[in-house]
Amino acid sequence: MFDIICKSPLFRGVSSQIIASELESIPYRVESYKAKDLVAMQGNACNHLMIVIKGLLQGQMVNDAGKLVVIEELAPPQLLAPAFLFAPKSDLPVNIIAVEDSDVLFISRNDFTTWMQKDAQVLQNFLMLISGRSRFLSDKIMFLSLKNIKNKVAEYLLGKLTDDKCSVIQLSETQQDIADFFGVTRPSLARALAEMEQEGIISIDRKTIVIHKRSVLQQLSQ
Repeated sequence: MFDIICKSPLFRGVSSQIIASELESIPYRVESYKAKDLVAMQGNACNHLMIVIKGLLQGQMVNDAGKLVVIEELAPPQLLAPAFLFAPKSDLPVNIIAVEDSDVLFISRNDFTTWMQKDAQVLQNFLMLISGRSRFLSDKIMFLSLKNIKNKVAEYLLGKLTDDKCSVIQLSETQQDIADFFGVTRPSLARALAEMEQEGIISIDRKTIVIHKRSVLQQLSQ
């Protein structure tokens, strides 16, 4: 656990000795979750700093119609909802679900406040992280609300390419997983993929996608 925490951007530039000393002085706790367990519920108060130290979590939002949207995936040593820890309204905007067996470190808001007051580097790192979260959420709103499905597919596929010469993508996610990430229905996603295949932009064989027209994908993603 300690090695994972030390790798967190929250503690960049902070010595392992200082981190160990602070952890010894506060009543932190570690909670374990099985796959599909609810880690935190949408609408509950965010009153702890939470750091993923094992496994994989998802931030999921469900609208009144029951439609699931995956906001992001969280792996060690990422923080859970840091931007809401000190917000005037600190209610969590998403459900946090364990995708696989996971462990999460909890530090109370008061204890973390004291830590930042004592260590300017931790304070600066935290401010940097929540500023980055603001940019992430802004980009996510753009992705979900202002782009059509083909735009989303193009951006998603380009993000899967490892270099300029790569043209083959092996998907690990199902179409339903991708549809949830896009905030669309699976049939809508399937139609968009079929249209892009008919247009010669890509070809699909189960979970293998071959890119034929990268320049078109780049235009669609903008």
